[in-house]
Amino acid sequence: MSGAWPDILRAFVALLFAGAAVKLMDDALDVEYDLCRGKRTLAVRLERACLPYSLAIFGIAMITEAHVALAVFLGSYAVGMFTRLDERLPSRVPAFVEIIVAIALCIVLVGWREALWGVAMMSVIDWLDDMVDRQKDLISGQFNVAIRFGFVEVLFAILIALCLAVYTEVVWTALGFIALVVLSIIFDVTTKKIIGPDDEEMMDKW
Repeated sequence: MSGAWPDILRAFVALLFAGAAVKLMDDALDVEYDLCRGKRTLAVRLERACLPYSLAIFGIAMITEAHVALAVFLGSYAVGMFTRLDERLPSRVPAFVEIIVAIALCIVLVGWREALWGVAMMSVIDWLDDMVDRQKDLISGQFNVAIRFGFVEVLFAILIALCLAVYTEVVWTALGFIALVVLSIIFDVTTKKIIGPDDEEMMDKW
């Protein structure tokens, strides 16, 4: 057991830093949307420095535990494009092609089991977030899986993905949820509201 604890700690640190890097980059892509919602996220405040900070944080995750970091990053990359499979990306190919490339690359670099965990776990986290934001995204016109495929359908998909995550890497799955809670607290604390609660309520009703 003594040999397992350092491995568990490294996996948790890698999950924490890889998750932070993914969250920063995701927020950087959603800067305009977050500002419209009256939220000044950490990515908004970092401005152009967001990218180098994200790379530095991801570098720490890679040094700590490369397999975990790559599974999180490539899994997030693939899952993030599920709602727009036919969209043409800057690479001039449809999103589904990059999804296949990301998953294949993950399998080659970390193995099929860790790759499956990365896709499954990131699906659970991403789709849960979409379900929580379903009403706000519906009002703002933002597209997510819960809106596109339906609440019940996505709930079943989350349960299947969770079973796959637990089957492939039960320890990483447990650590992933702990890291998710920690990161949610950190990013909530560092996010400033630029409108009052009453104004936000009015915007939600609108």
